[in-house]
Amino acid sequence: MSGALWIVIGVLFLLLLGGSRESGAKKKTSRSRAVRIDRTHYYDPDDYECSACGARFQKKSMSCPRCGARFTGTEEDDDEFIEEMVFWEDDEEE
Repeated sequence: MSGALWIVIGVLFLLLLGGSRESGAKKKTSRSRAVRIDRTHYYDPDDYECSACGARFQKKSMSCPRCGARFTGTEEDDDEFIEEMVFWEDDEEE
């Protein structure tokens, strides 16, 4: 192969490598804006969810154990808590 062909291959390789770094930077930016979703339970211990990757975990922390996202805030989601209470009250009435 000629030297010019190797240069073209090298430039294409560097462009591909540079493109993957940019997409990684975009992912990092979206992860930095992650929010920890606090889920309250009636019977079980509370658990938490990462808004970036959807991982659920028991330990209260300010970073996701799966994707490493830093949480900039929290949101409360008590839908499961309300459902558990309704079912518990229905069982009690019978």
